[in-house]
Amino acid sequence: MTLNSSQLEELIENYASHVIEGLDNDSMVSMLFDLLTREYETYTEAQLVGEIQELYGDELTAELIESTGADPDTIL
Repeated sequence: MTLNSSQLEELIENYASHVIEGLDNDSMVSMLFDLLTREYETYTEAQLVGEIQELYGDELTAELIESTGADPDTIL
């Protein structure tokens, strides 16, 4: 069996929709957390800090850095 790229894309989207429909809220939150952390693990420190700053500003960025025990002033 061989699907063309359009058919494969549609199969992926249909399957993803099916999986999502079967999830409760706790499972969705857990899955989203896993997906985001896996994605952010591929970022460099500069990319991650830059994204946080761009989306949420310096104050939250500093708070999140500080929560790790690091000094935000040495990073920002």
